Amino acid sequence: MAVNGRVRVIRDPFRLRLRLTVLATTIVMGACLGGTELVSPPRIPVTSVTLEFRVDSEDAATAAALGWTNGIPGVHVTVTPADTSGGVPRFLQGSDSGTLFLDQVAGRYTIDLERWLTDSERAQLPAGDDAVGFVAHTVLFTETAPTQIPVAMVASRRHGIVISEWKGDPVQAANLETYLFTGYLRLYNNTDSTIYLDGFVIGSGLASQFDYPNYPCSLYLPYALDPNGVWANWFHQLPGRGTDYPLSPGGTAVLATDAIDHRPLYPIGLDLRQANFEFYAGAGDVDNPDVPNAPDIGTRPNPAGHGLLWAGLASVAFIARPLDRSALRTEFFGNVTWARIPAASLLDVMAMKTTYKSGYTECSWLVHPRFDRQLVQLLGRPIVDDTLAYRRRAVPFTINGRPVLQYTRTSAWDFTTAPRRPFAIP
Repeated sequence: MAVNGRVRVIRDPFRLRLRLTVLATTIVMGACLGGTELVSPPRIPVTSVTLEFRVDSEDAATAAALGWTNGIPGVHVTVTPADTSGGVPRFLQGSDSGTLFLDQVAGRYTIDLERWLTDSERAQLPAGDDAVGFVAHTVLFTETAPTQIPVAMVASRRHGIVISEWKGDPVQAANLETYLFTGYLRLYNNTDSTIYLDGFVIGSGLASQFDYPNYPCSLYLPYALDPNGVWANWFHQLPGRGTDYPLSPGGTAVLATDAIDHRPLYPIGLDLRQANFEFYAGAGDVDNPDVPNAPDIGTRPNPAGHGLLWAGLASVAFIARPLDRSALRTEFFGNVTWARIPAASLLDVMAMKTTYKSGYTECSWLVHPRFDRQLVQLLGRPIVDDTLAYRRRAVPFTINGRPVLQYTRTSAWDFTTAPRRPFAIP
């Protein structure tokens, strides 16, 4: 081997083999990389940021009543590293002036924020203001973050009637065909007053998740982002003459596609015979005579011939006050006639996307943010998610001895997943 113009003899066979191996590896790597140099990825710089907790503009009146015009004091903050699965959360608390200083941070973090109102703080609110706290969720990426970051927190309110649990997508067990009829929706009275369910309308709204060539997002987007209401063609109306079906404070009501025992028909079906209402599609539909029927009043019959179904992909579930079906505005698009459920009638709207990946680009919105600020996307994989439901989160205290559910008009924040329990309280 030549070294500085001289020949050096290596007498140790092992050292000779080692040098030849290193030399060959270097030549191969150089050929594969085309002469490029191997470099370490750039190191994300360590920085410091200050979070500033502000009230969302929609909730300015609530903040003013509390004297929080300059910031939200005492916010509980959970900071979790998002770059690694083993990131340990940090539990912190904001200052009395509504800020939190984060020192020596680097990378990407998810940040969850909560500030629940005390009894004395709720007593400061004017009559009709049903706020119970403020919530937010955000992501921090230190490489592009400014040194001061305002975070808008949204009020969580009692609201009234809310969807407390939803399982409306198809169920499919291993090696068996899809079963569509074991879906349900559970309502909860989140107030301190009795609410009568007579005439309420429950439906499945327009929900287009993927940008299919024949049915592109652009076809549905003007309707999905309609601020005047939610478009639907499948919806049912609860029976009653005005005071026949009271729901007491903290009470629940289960609405089933078919109020039967599904277990003999499907291995992971549910026993829904105790449902409070059954969606009914007319002659030929399964009918439990012991459960009041909610008849179909939509713009087209359900092709499955059963009660209300939600799609297996994206879904929108809504609850509306009693309305005159004949007075609804209708339009024909996507080869179907749709009706607009007006904003003034809507009580709760829940938008969901499946986690299934179709290969097509996903549409950005399912409904206008006036009805749901951000959809939830946690379920949808076959088999794995079939025994889970979307369940609304509860706030960490009770009022008058009853659970209070979180309602921020943001499904992504308000709902988590849990085993199906249609008759649980709440």
